[in-house]
Amino acid sequence: MSLIKSGFILAAFVLFFVHTVAQPFSYVYIQGDKDTPFYVKMEGKMMPRYGKNYCILSELSPGPIHIEILFQQNILPAQKFTVNVPENGYRGLLLDKKDNAFVLYDLVQKKYLAPKGEE
Repeated sequence: MSLIKSGFILAAFVLFFVHTVAQPFSYVYIQGDKDTPFYVKMEGKMMPRYGKNYCILSELSPGPIHIEILFQQNILPAQKFTVNVPENGYRGLLLDKKDNAFVLYDLVQKKYLAPKGEE
């Protein structure tokens, strides 16, 4: 069953990516672990959650966006980040556990993003 779900998620992501390439917008994909469900708030607005361990922020204009990662049942404090959205491209971020907290790892630039307030 999880292989079918994984295949469906991958197919949906590929279709979304192909559709997005034809558009003049960018998107941000955030992937978490399977054990810690999370939500994303962007610019103060809760974003739709398509699965408990990933989020796609679509139709974004280039430039900085302010996001907040919130954890289900408030098991951890919310984390705020500023993410630079590229022009007509994407950012892939991994919600990673580091030192008993979660941080965002940029899969393209291969570096951790500092939570807001820790720059």
